[in-house]
Amino acid sequence: MSYPKQYWHLYRISLQHRQGYHWAPLPTAQTWLETTTFSANTLPEQLLQVFQGNQGESYYQALAGLCLRCYVSQPILQSCQRLASLFSAQQNFSYQDLLPLVLHDDGQRLILIDEATDSNQVQLNEAAQLSPCQFQIFAVEILRSYGAQRENKLSLKNWAFLKTKQHPEIRAFLAEFGFQHLTDWALLNRARKSQFEQLAPADQCLLKAFHGVYRRDRRQQTKQRTKCQTPTEAQLLEMDAYCVDQGYPSRAPKLLLGDLHRLAEQLRQYDIWRSRESLETYDADSGDYAPRRDLPHESLDEGNLEQRELIQFLHDQLAIAFDESLQDNLKQKQQKLAKSKRYKPFADRYLQGLSLYYIEAQSLAEIAPQLGMSSWDQARRILNPGDLLNQVRRQTTEKLLAKLLDLARQKGLTGPEPDPNYLSSLCQQLEQFVDQELFTEAAAEIRSGKNRRFDSAYAQKLKHYLTNATPN
Repeated sequence: MSYPKQYWHLYRISLQHRQGYHWAPLPTAQTWLETTTFSANTLPEQLLQVFQGNQGESYYQALAGLCLRCYVSQPILQSCQRLASLFSAQQNFSYQDLLPLVLHDDGQRLILIDEATDSNQVQLNEAAQLSPCQFQIFAVEILRSYGAQRENKLSLKNWAFLKTKQHPEIRAFLAEFGFQHLTDWALLNRARKSQFEQLAPADQCLLKAFHGVYRRDRRQQTKQRTKCQTPTEAQLLEMDAYCVDQGYPSRAPKLLLGDLHRLAEQLRQYDIWRSRESLETYDADSGDYAPRRDLPHESLDEGNLEQRELIQFLHDQLAIAFDESLQDNLKQKQQKLAKSKRYKPFADRYLQGLSLYYIEAQSLAEIAPQLGMSSWDQARRILNPGDLLNQVRRQTTEKLLAKLLDLARQKGLTGPEPDPNYLSSLCQQLEQFVDQELFTEAAAEIRSGKNRRFDSAYAQKLKHYLTNATPN
């Protein structure tokens, strides 16, 4: 059976290629895959079962791991490219500078996980003997850590993308250029006017309360340079008292802490999608942030500029297309309910139901009696958050495709009627892009069952809209 190349082609560093990497075939992985009877639809899961299994031959386990190392090499590369596009505005570095830190697997060794060893990684030689690896391969660590997360809600690709961004050497490299990974509390502490204005009134009040209490206490600390810590219960109670004075309902410290995490994620997404501001450093004396003075001037070449403009164009248009699609589909759903004889009474309760589901994290069974619905099944048919996500995803992709085709025509890359093969390839790439940015994690949240948390970019945007559209 033939399987996609992503399972037997490995992205690896290459000095001979201009882009700094190439996609190399691994005949060993291909030959083994062709002898298996895996289902192509669930291939990553099946390969993981073989790789992580305690039964069976070590050789087959290692081959399954080799195929997965090919599979995760693409999101590792994409994560480096994404980080460079976000943080290299001064062009002090490119994604090629990040690749040696994480994309160092040459695919020439068969490796297994052995938690009993200090390194966790052991190499299988031709005599079927195991020995500790002297060099730790990051792709194998991704597989190990993914398997260790028993309730992992992310796909393996998304996990690889996330772990690459969090890699200690990546963070250390970015820190040399002034890019520090900020905790939620540091993000809230440094929030600026441009970000503040994007928030709903209730969130603006909460952020004012946080700044009033948290910044005051930070300035009173003797060690000004310490990492921003989680607010204490006393601080949370003081913040809540301020919000109550402004006319908002009181919240328990635990709920308020959750709201602050949600608010920090909104600011994080704002930074990712729209930030064009100068890099800043914290001034301990003033308790505020000021632009850095130690970064060199820009030095751009035309090729890098075009690449940056395209990446910026994609993210700008994605944000616009997503906002429009989300609002359109919410309105269309309400209108559809209003025209339905059976569900007309629930048209005005639709947004309230979504608020209970996303903001209060209630189950459909808990929501149904509050909205006068007869059962969980009726609540599912009316609210159907999964269908809403699919419709928003489809419309967002269509809008983004139209914008990208317009740009391609302007630059002479395609004619008035695009070639079918070009269009098909472009659609696939765009779907992967929008899923990575917005919808894969959001879909996993819906499927997660009890104790779900809605922290994805999709959920944060939806909650922001619902907060403004529904009364407190």
